[in-house]
Amino acid sequence: MAYKVQDKSQWSRAEHFKFYQGFTHPWYNICTNLDVTELYNYCKQYGHRFSHAYLYLTQQALNQCEPMAYRIVGDEVRIYSPMCVSVALLANDETVRFCDLPHKPIFKQFTQSATEVEKRIKDSSFILEQFIGKEMRQDTIHMTVLPWVDFTSMTHARDTKHPDSIPKTALGKLTQEGDRWRMPFSIEVHHGLVDGLHVGQFINTLQGLFNQPSLLDLSN
Repeated sequence: MAYKVQDKSQWSRAEHFKFYQGFTHPWYNICTNLDVTELYNYCKQYGHRFSHAYLYLTQQALNQCEPMAYRIVGDEVRIYSPMCVSVALLANDETVRFCDLPHKPIFKQFTQSATEVEKRIKDSSFILEQFIGKEMRQDTIHMTVLPWVDFTSMTHARDTKHPDSIPKTALGKLTQEGDRWRMPFSIEVHHGLVDGLHVGQFINTLQGLFNQPSLLDLSN
């Protein structure tokens, strides 16, 4: 995992960081709706997996918004690059598996890799010992997909005894309104690293990419 360490003495939000570090619950959550009309229709027309398309474009958005790559590790604030996505999957036994999707700059590479990784993870048992004592991967965000729920608010499970600063995101039910399609989107971030301005910039970047689905077929 490649990263650089933020020089706090030159960081404009160093005092804000110290302020929120004193909080017992420094995370906040924002929910909105994303218009996925162009992306959904494009995937149907060209035979792309819709889920892989929005995961890939989320990865692209992460790598365009530096504050989303800030992580607290020990006494350091690190900036990771490149960023990838870790997504919760539903296995055949209807229990959850956690799947790290490697960073791939081209969609064709991403969807091929994601297909292979998802199959391997779904076919594996969930074993608690696989996670105990392991270092948490930092160059990622944690995403869940709730295709059954058109939610308007969202919370995430966290271990407050071992806090982390990895953003938690969720996408909800694909819903049609007239000739448009939308999905609820939730994002939870650490306020010591990310302000509402940065969340807004990330959401706007993500929406902009969803509005340009032809990006999926560039450099294929």
